Amino acid sequence: MQLKSILSTKIFSASILFATLSLVLHPPFLPLGIPAPYAPFLIYQIWEIPLFIALFLFGPISAFLASFINFISLLIFFPGQLITGPIYNLIAIYSSFIGIILIHNLQYFQRKKNLVILTCSAIIIRTSIMTVINFIALPMNPPIGFAIPESALPVTLGLIALFNSTLIAYSVPISYVISNMVKQAIQIKTWI
Repeated sequence: MQLKSILSTKIFSASILFATLSLVLHPPFLPLGIPAPYAPFLIYQIWEIPLFIALFLFGPISAFLASFINFISLLIFFPGQLITGPIYNLIAIYSSFIGIILIHNLQYFQRKKNLVILTCSAIIIRTSIMTVINFIALPMNPPIGFAIPESALPVTLGLIALFNSTLIAYSVPISYVISNMVKQAIQIKTWI
C-alpha cells in the first residue's frame, strides 16, 4: 500500500512538473512559436516536448495527466483563434501518445527501441485522428470550426496533416534524446 502511494505521488509530482515546463514554453511566456510558412495559422512550438518527456520517463499516466493540466493552462493563457482550440490540441497530443504506447507495447519494439518506428507511429496515429476530427470540425461555424467551405477542405486538411507530421518529426526525437540523457545522468528506471 505504501509503495503504491509513493508511486502515485511520484507520478503526480512528475505530471505537475512537466505540465509546468510545458506552460513556461507556451508562446505568451516564451515567444518561440514559429508560424508554419505554408499555413501561418499553425504554429510550430516546443511546449509539447516536456509532455513527451513525461511519457518517456514516467509512462502514460503521468503524460496524460500532464497533458490535461497543460490543456487547462491553454484554455486560460493561450486558447488561440478558437476557444475550442485547446481541445483539438489535447486530442492531438493524446493521439500521439497512443501511437507511441502501441509501438512500445509490441514485443519487437521492446527489444529494438527504434526511434524511427516510434516517431512514425506517433505521426501516423496523430495525423489520421486529427484529419478525421478536422474533416468534421473545420466546416462548422466558430467556436467549433472556421466555417471552411468544402472546396477548400482538402487543401486545408493536407496542410494540417503536414503540420502534424512535421511537429511530431522533431518533438518526439528531441524528447527521446533528452529522456535518455536524464535517464543516464540520474540512473533512474524509465518507462522507455
